[in-house]
Amino acid sequence: MSRRRATALLAVACLGLATACSDDAGDDEADGSPSTTTEAPAADAEPADFSERGPYAVGQVDLQLDADHQVAVFYPVDRAAVTPDAVAYSYSGTDILDPAISAVLPGALSGTVAPADTWRDLPASGEGPFPTVLHSHGFSGNLRFGNQHNAAVASWGFVVAAVDHPERGLAAILDGFLAGDSAAQPAVDEYLDSDQLVAALDLLAATNDEAGSPLAGAIDTERVAAEGHSAGGSASGTAAYDERVDLWIGQAPGTPLEPGADLAAFTEPVEVDGTTRQQLDTAALLAATDPPDVPSLIIAAEGDTIIPLERVEQTFAWLAAPKRMAVIAGSGHAVFVDPCVPIRDSGGLSAFVQALGLDPTKVRLVALGENGCLPTDTDPRQVWRLIDHLTVAQLREVFAIDQDVATASLDAAYLDEAFPGLVRSLAAE
Repeated sequence: MSRRRATALLAVACLGLATACSDDAGDDEADGSPSTTTEAPAADAEPADFSERGPYAVGQVDLQLDADHQVAVFYPVDRAAVTPDAVAYSYSGTDILDPAISAVLPGALSGTVAPADTWRDLPASGEGPFPTVLHSHGFSGNLRFGNQHNAAVASWGFVVAAVDHPERGLAAILDGFLAGDSAAQPAVDEYLDSDQLVAALDLLAATNDEAGSPLAGAIDTERVAAEGHSAGGSASGTAAYDERVDLWIGQAPGTPLEPGADLAAFTEPVEVDGTTRQQLDTAALLAATDPPDVPSLIIAAEGDTIIPLERVEQTFAWLAAPKRMAVIAGSGHAVFVDPCVPIRDSGGLSAFVQALGLDPTKVRLVALGENGCLPTDTDPRQVWRLIDHLTVAQLREVFAIDQDVATASLDAAYLDEAFPGLVRSLAAE
């Protein structure tokens, strides 16, 4: 294979992997059967719509956790602080992918993404301090891929810190591919990413005390949620065991790991596509460990082929109450990340791969990148509204911000009315 062909294929791998993958990819897939759900009683207060931007403009600043790790922070800004010379926050393919890879992508997949009303380095609103949300990206993702969601949540009065995990990120995957091992996955400490989330919380606490920081005095590290997508769902669930974390939000999450658990006792080698991988016996692990002692919200997708709904339901059953799980109708695993929209708008990744003379059915990462992001799937822009609403309402309920309104806004009848056809099921205990 020529290096240019390999580079082009890597571009597909980037987009596919960035949406993916589970922390133990060898788990069996679900059979797609309907789930059994229960519903919480309706609240008396009038619900509110949190699916659009909130009352604040949004600031963005990157913090350095250490020499190799960054944290992208989004935070509330008073609209009066957005002066004519304010610099809008945006990122492009060259910011999130290797330039050689970005160069071979079609324009729709490597162009600029600019979350609305989001600005670099502006001073945070003086109405804080605001509760903290730690965000963890998926396997082979990047701290930028959830920026649309993170900026939307910040506009409702939260400081959202997206932590980069390069050990299981894009560069690590590309290194293995260029070395000739397309199935390679980096071997890392299973608790490294959750440790990075906890370290980011320490960094935010220190930044809050820095007089020269735009975040000075704005960060409340006594009210903390941990959120993540896919493998980041596992990492954030593990971070939720930290006594400072008050809420776990999992987006199509992998299984949280109780700190100190002997994972080797629940792992065995299996053959997958001719490659030996380590598979975690999730049921046995959950039976032998305790869940984090915090409220939780899981948002899953009924068509997820990466972390199937059956597995997410298994995690939900294990969690301690109070807990909720909302299942998105007509969507899949990749809907949670920014690249989903351009992938869908361009008709998916298959045509691009075919133009390279490759068979899309034999490039496994195409299926990962397209899961939930094809024209036949529910428009991700509509799904994002639902995801943002659920997230903000759950945060406000747990942190007692107009709590009765937040609870009413999570009621099944209201969700069906406000987001018709988008919620397949809602379970609450």
